Amino acid sequence: MAFLNCTPEVAQALDAAMAPQAFDHKDILVHQGDKNSQIWLILDGKAQLQIIGYEGQITLLATHGPGEILGAFPEETESNMDIKVYGSLTALQIPSNDLHELLRTYPSLGAGLSKILGNQFNAILDRLASHVTLTATGRVYRELLRLVDENDQASPPPVIAALALTAQTTRETASRAINALVRRGIIERDKRRLEIISRGLLESLVV
Repeated sequence: MAFLNCTPEVAQALDAAMAPQAFDHKDILVHQGDKNSQIWLILDGKAQLQIIGYEGQITLLATHGPGEILGAFPEETESNMDIKVYGSLTALQIPSNDLHELLRTYPSLGAGLSKILGNQFNAILDRLASHVTLTATGRVYRELLRLVDENDQASPPPVIAALALTAQTTRETASRAINALVRRGIIERDKRRLEIISRGLLESLVV
């Protein structure tokens, strides 16, 4: 009900049709090129959509978390990316055709699904725009701003390699960017957490 903004009746129908699943770090839900006919509604954790190029390079398309959906919709399709778990993941799984049938039975379900898909689409477009308009360092700083909570903290601190992948740059570039912020006192970082001390200064560096 919370994720899809649906009635108790619709939530019960979904609950009956979905199966809980748990995945570990680096598990692959779907490999690029595989046929997929499943959808996952994320309850907890994160999954990354990664595209592998002809020369083996990995491009991160998006990262999805709680309340977002992954997989094939409205029918089976060949996956054009890997769906890889980052950390751990708990999700509800449902065959694509079954969800399609539930939409026929409960049309109101479409409002909640369209909102989720619309937000995910906008996030992907925003990432594409960042890649086109921002420098590599600027992309690192923008991702850092996205990672912190309402208190401008991230605990545990983000892994540099993961931050680099999200920002579509090298680990070395991301490491230099973070170290520069520490030297200038814009952020504080230790093994337990990262905190933005001057959000205004950091935002001004997103260029």
